[in-house]
Amino acid sequence: AVGGAAALTVPAYIPESYVPSAEQRMDLYRRIAKIRKERDADDVVDELIDRYGDPPRAVNNLISVALLRSAASDCGIQDIAQKGMTLRFTLKDFDTRQITKVSDFPAFRSRVSMTSDKQDRPVLALKLKAKEDPLVWAKKLVEEYANAASQKKEG
Repeated sequence: AVGGAAALTVPAYIPESYVPSAEQRMDLYRRIAKIRKERDADDVVDELIDRYGDPPRAVNNLISVALLRSAASDCGIQDIAQKGMTLRFTLKDFDTRQITKVSDFPAFRSRVSMTSDKQDRPVLALKLKAKEDPLVWAKKLVEEYANAASQKKEG
């Protein structure tokens, strides 16, 4: 859940082997949760490198999820969850033009469908293919959805 966390099946945590102190790990989780822009992420990564060395993939994923959560929220995506090989993006509003633009994007063609959740909110579903990284594809969809939203504002 993007409101809480983007629930994707990628390792996204701070390993004890990287940051031994539980207190420092909790502090880092709080700081990473507050990341909104690439610049915020860069600051945290720079500090991590200075204090602990190069972050492992799980930490980089955690930071990517924080950026994804912020970008999703900015363009009207309330929640991102993964169920099996499907990514589900819960939308704040049903906007036909935006949804059509995303559905017509070549990388998503015939892989995107519209549905709704238990609260009857609109959900954009993206089918993943075997071995595709859910984080990479979630980012692509959020970027395209944001592009469609910004075009809507301009036109």
